[in-house]
Amino acid sequence: MEFLKNIKVALIQGGLSAEREVSLSTGKSFEAALKELGANYEVIDAGEDLAQVLIQNRPQVALLALHGKYAEDGVVQGLLEYLKIPYTGSGVLSSALCMSKLYSKQLFQFHNIPTPSFMSLNTKNNSSKDVAQVVAKAIKAWGLPLVVKPSREGSSVGITICKAEEDILPAIELASKSDHTVLIEQFIRGKEVTVSILNNEALIPIEIQPKIDFYNYENKYTEGMTEYFVPARFSKEMLAKCQELALRTAEAVNIRTYGRVDFIITEDEEVYVLEVNTLPGCTETSLLPKAAHFHHITYPQLVLELLKGATLDYEDVK
Repeated sequence: MEFLKNIKVALIQGGLSAEREVSLSTGKSFEAALKELGANYEVIDAGEDLAQVLIQNRPQVALLALHGKYAEDGVVQGLLEYLKIPYTGSGVLSSALCMSKLYSKQLFQFHNIPTPSFMSLNTKNNSSKDVAQVVAKAIKAWGLPLVVKPSREGSSVGITICKAEEDILPAIELASKSDHTVLIEQFIRGKEVTVSILNNEALIPIEIQPKIDFYNYENKYTEGMTEYFVPARFSKEMLAKCQELALRTAEAVNIRTYGRVDFIITEDEEVYVLEVNTLPGCTETSLLPKAAHFHHITYPQLVLELLKGATLDYEDVK
């Protein structure tokens, strides 16, 4: 590959988040693709010494196989900006914004992008009385069930669908282990659909159908627990609507090169954006590669596109 002839790639994986194992799986798939592409690369675990390791290795580009906090949230992106090492995926602001469900949902609302209604609370600063008031307000507004989730976490870590009022406080306690900012969200019943973005194009929508419960961590990463339909089982018009909304959402949060927008679609075919993933899982069986495969993009070709899109926020700024 001409593009890869004269560059050294740092494949950065692992990291410090709750999604470390997922990251290592993505990294393993990335490494297999890099070997097939004939790339000159080095695998780096994103530990506390990441800055020193990068300074010692001086790669020309960083391929990010990272997920979750201290990785997908702009932290590593900021370090790479400082060291002037172009990296794959979105920039610092977009990464931080999309990692925060609170601020990304506020931006969705600003851009008239439909998203489930929500309330937030800070478990570090709010008293138990304050928390109780927010819970009571949410129940009055939307009834049960309610969704409780940490603002900054991925892979559905810390999410609970609360079917009874007594489930809510334990759910808040669980979510607060991942982030002091916790969202209480209106539960929208419907089918889960995801649309991957690649080079400013929306790929085919994929329908996600867990065999039990919702698309939680176990159902995402346990083989056979979830069925995937490519394309999603909707009309062509609905598929096009999801793609259009995914592009509008990606533009609003300034997604770069690739990402994934997750939806819920009701029986009445109302579409709600749940969140945006700036570094979606990329094992060979993950959703983005599934969508790319539908468009006849092989896994190594996909990785090559990610590397070609590597850049810096300040690359052209003097």
